[in-house]
Amino acid sequence: MNKEEFIKSVKDVFKDIDSNWINQIELYKVFLREYNKKVNLTRLDDEAKIYGSYFYESIIPYKTVDFNKINSLLDIGSGSGIPGIVLKILYPHINLTIIESNNKKTIFLNELIKELDLKNVKVITKRAEIIRPNEREMFDLVTSRAVASIKVMLELSTPYAKVGGQIIVPKSVNYKNETNGLNQLMSALDVSKEILTFTSLNDVIHNVLIFKKNKKTNHVYPREWTKIIKNA
Repeated sequence: MNKEEFIKSVKDVFKDIDSNWINQIELYKVFLREYNKKVNLTRLDDEAKIYGSYFYESIIPYKTVDFNKINSLLDIGSGSGIPGIVLKILYPHINLTIIESNNKKTIFLNELIKELDLKNVKVITKRAEIIRPNEREMFDLVTSRAVASIKVMLELSTPYAKVGGQIIVPKSVNYKNETNGLNQLMSALDVSKEILTFTSLNDVIHNVLIFKKNKKTNHVYPREWTKIIKNA
């Protein structure tokens, strides 16, 4: 996907986006490629792949979200900034929080935020299961991309989401292999779900699990990591 195709594809799907978004994306791309020469953050160094596989494919799972109603976004395990930073560029009004346990990546994220002059972005270096009392029920939307299984991500994410908020877990073709026991966990967390399946312009199949949080999460969640990953 070249630059022109990327711009058109984003404009076709995401509405009311910031007028300066493409300039910010360009800065992001250049900064990522230069930084990647020093620290290996991604294997995608080809420009077309950065536009297509990196930027576009990271945000297309969120095409049904009304971001005008999203004030706070939590991205767990953002790595080098996707999808959180890209969504923040499109919708600057969002208060973005990133949780990333890898110190090398949090250093990059903080430098990227400074380079792009992004406001209202917080990067927290920690594991997501270690949740502080003031972080519970704080976010309109919680998401994570390619970090862990569906059940692991649901248990980690739900305590952070507001009642009525969304937890979005993008998955690929074989997501059904991860659904054993999912209904029981959903019942315990009191969330409901819908699944959006579609093929992107790059012929990538997306299965997007969209959970809605129906009531406050019991304080026993998230559990200790060893319990979370057992039978996950």
